[in-house]
Amino acid sequence: MTLTLVMLKNFRRNPLRVALTAVAFALPMAIFVAAISMVVALNEASANTEKELRIGVHHKTSLVNPLPEGMRRKIEGLDPDRTRLTGVCGMRWFGGRVPNTQNTLTSLAADADTFPTVYSDTYMQPAEIAAWNKDRQACVVGMNPAEEYGWKTGDRVTLESTVPPYLQLEFHIVKVLDNPERANFFWFRRDYLVESLKEKGEDDPRCNIFWVKCNSAQSLRSLQKDIDALFANTPDETKSEDENTFGANFIQMAGNIPGLMQAMSVVVVVIVAMVAGNTMMMSFRERTRELAVFKAIGFQSRKVFQLVVGESLLLALGGSLLGIVPISLVLWLHPIPMRQMGPVGSLEISWMAAGISLVIALVVGLAAGFGRPTKPCVYEQQMRCGALSKD
Repeated sequence: MTLTLVMLKNFRRNPLRVALTAVAFALPMAIFVAAISMVVALNEASANTEKELRIGVHHKTSLVNPLPEGMRRKIEGLDPDRTRLTGVCGMRWFGGRVPNTQNTLTSLAADADTFPTVYSDTYMQPAEIAAWNKDRQACVVGMNPAEEYGWKTGDRVTLESTVPPYLQLEFHIVKVLDNPERANFFWFRRDYLVESLKEKGEDDPRCNIFWVKCNSAQSLRSLQKDIDALFANTPDETKSEDENTFGANFIQMAGNIPGLMQAMSVVVVVIVAMVAGNTMMMSFRERTRELAVFKAIGFQSRKVFQLVVGESLLLALGGSLLGIVPISLVLWLHPIPMRQMGPVGSLEISWMAAGISLVIALVVGLAAGFGRPTKPCVYEQQMRCGALSKD
C-alpha cells in the first residue's frame, strides 16, 4: 500500500470534515485574491496617472469652491514660451445622470480648445478632434457608461445635472474611450454648459479645477510652487497637486480603500491559518494510535512524517485551489466594471495575488503538518510491549 493511497483513504474517512476544511481554505483565499487584485489595480492606475504629468489646481479651502476662469490666462502667463507647460484646461463638475436612473456619472465640462492636448491619453484622432471642435454638444465617453447604457459613437444622449440649477442637456458622442484608466469619465465642452446656464439666467463661467499639462517631472514640481505662490494671499488661494496625489485624496474621501483591502487580506490570512490549521491538527491528534501502529509494524519515522505532511499539504492546496481558480477565471475572462472607482475601470485578476495565496496555503499546510502529534513514539513502545494489544 502506497502513502498516496493511504492519504486518499484517510480523506474518505470523514468526508464532511474534509469538505468543511476545504471550504475554510477556499472562501478566504478567494476574498484574498479579489482584495489584493483591487490594491494592485489602484497602484497600477496611480502609476499610469503619474506618467501624464498633470497638475490639478483647485481652491485651497475646498474643491467645491469655484475659481474664476480668468485664472487660466494667469497660469499660462507663468510660461509664455511653453517650455514648462503644454496647456491649461479648466473644468467644472456637472454630476450628470441618465434620466430615470440613480447612478451619477463622473461628468465634467472641459475647455474645448485645450482638452485634447491636456488629456492626450484620450487618444483622440484628428477626425474626432475636428468633430469635438465643430459641435458644441460634443462629448467623450468612457467605456463603462457606454457599455452600461448601450452608447456608441454618433449617438445622442441626454444627461440631467444633480447640482443646481439642475440642467438637462443633450450631447453628441464623438468618441468612446477604450483605455481602462478613463473608463468611467464623461467629458463635454464647457462653453456649452456656460451658454446653457445663461439661458437659465445664471452667468457663471467659473471652474472647479484647472488641469495643467507639464513637459517634464521637473517642470511639474516647479509649476506647483509657482502657481500657489501666484495666488497666495488672494481671495482665490490655490492648492496645486499632481494628478496622482489628487486622485488618491479624492478616492480616500470614501475611505482608505487600499488600506482597508490590505487590512482585510491580513485578517483573511490569520483566519485561514488559525481555523483550517487547527482543524487539520485536531484530525491528526485523533489518529495518534493509528500512526503509532504504522511505526510499530515497521514504518520508518520518515514515512510517517511524509504521510502527515502530505495530507496536510494536499488538503491545504486543494482547498485553496477551490477558491483561487474560480475567482481567477471570472476576473480573467470577465473583468468586473468598477463604475464608481474613478481611474480604475475594472477589477482584473492579479496573478501575483493568486501566486501569493498559493504560497500562504503551502505555509499553512506545512505548519499544520509540522504541528503533528508528538506522542506516537510512546504508543509505539506500548504496542511493542503488548499494552495496547486489545486495541
